[in-house]
Amino acid sequence: MMKPIRTFGAAVVALAAPALLAAPAAADARGSVAKVETRLGDDTKLTLAIGSAGYDSHRRDDGYRRGDGYRGGDYRRDLNQWGQSDWEVRELTRDAVQSCRQAVRQEARYLGYREIDFDDDRRVRQVGPRGFVVTFDEVEFEGRHREREARVTCEIRRGGVVSVEGLPRPHKGPPPRRGW
Repeated sequence: MMKPIRTFGAAVVALAAPALLAAPAAADARGSVAKVETRLGDDTKLTLAIGSAGYDSHRRDDGYRRGDGYRGGDYRRDLNQWGQSDWEVRELTRDAVQSCRQAVRQEARYLGYREIDFDDDRRVRQVGPRGFVVTFDEVEFEGRHREREARVTCEIRRGGVVSVEGLPRPHKGPPPRRGW
């Protein structure tokens, strides 16, 4: 006498067992997919596909990659509009944030602040192949008498800082340095 199957998981395994045994034999050729479908109910179907349909069988279908698996229509995969991979963008972003922090520290020390603390809240926007706009939401400037917090924005072009905006001016001190 056969016992009835009482759990959904056991039913799925029981129905999928023939597909698991037959599918590898059918998927020998490169680029072929073995697909077995089993009906579980009136509106329910279990589909098991084993094999490979190529390197881009699972493409994103949203506006970010325009539905064709490529960004910007470039022939290489995963490139932004300036032809950079995600890894290159990450490296350039890290370098831009470091150079911006260095420029803010340098300008703040020139204005008379002794210690500069950066919080983790920052936004980085790429505006060119090597151009970025970095915004630090909270930068704490500590002087001899008081502390100030400000939002500071840097613009980086060709890997170098071209402008620093948002530095708090002390009551007395030298005028802001020109040369960015």
